[in-house]
Amino acid sequence: MLENYFPDHVSNDQKQRAIAVNAALELIKVTLADSNDGNSVSHQLQAAEKHIESLADAIQKALKI
Repeated sequence: MLENYFPDHVSNDQKQRAIAVNAALELIKVTLADSNDGNSVSHQLQAAEKHIESLADAIQKALKI
C-alpha cells in the first residue's frame, strides 16, 4: 500500500516505519472488512485512526532484534 510513498534517498528508519504503518493499515483494513457491528464507516474509520500509531509502534517493537 505504501511501497512508493518514500523516494529512494530516505533513511532506513523511515522505510521501516513505512513498513510498520503499512502493516498496521492492512490489519485495520481486514478488521474493518470483517466488522459488522452496525457502526457507520465514518465511526469505524475514526476508531481505526486512533490505533494506527500504536499498532505501528507495536509492530516495530516486535521486529527489533
